[in-house]
Amino acid sequence: MKPEVGHEQIEMQLLLPFLKEMLAEGREIKMTVTGNSMYPLLRDRQDSVLLTTTGQPKKFDIALFVRTNGEAVLHRIVACGDDGFIMLGDNQYEKEGPIGPEQIVAVAKGFYRGTRFIPFETWWCRLYTFIWGNACGMRRVLKPFVIWVGKMIKRAERME
Repeated sequence: MKPEVGHEQIEMQLLLPFLKEMLAEGREIKMTVTGNSMYPLLRDRQDSVLLTTTGQPKKFDIALFVRTNGEAVLHRIVACGDDGFIMLGDNQYEKEGPIGPEQIVAVAKGFYRGTRFIPFETWWCRLYTFIWGNACGMRRVLKPFVIWVGKMIKRAERME
């Protein structure tokens, strides 16, 4: 009989120093997404992201950052400026920022849907990012369409 694997949720404030240390050593970290701010791309407690520190964060990257109140958040960079980054969750309508470069802990390289790794460089992730990242003001209208397209892509992938 296979033993059950237990999962324990650890508060991000306790975990953050260890994450920073591992990232500084050049490691990549797989973390389960909690919350719905990045839906429909990333699903609460179902998907995981692969975090890294390689390269300078750029527009449309999904970044883990720390708010001034100490809360760690995973959102998309929708604008870059001299005073920092403007962040927005894919399931949100209010932009946040500027976020200073020192507040960004890591950038997501891709995500796991089940056991399958999906890099953000796939054609459909890039298309989704381009449309969704540029449609901040139209998200309420486009959201049902984006969810429908995601379901169609999922069906097409099952047929392969």
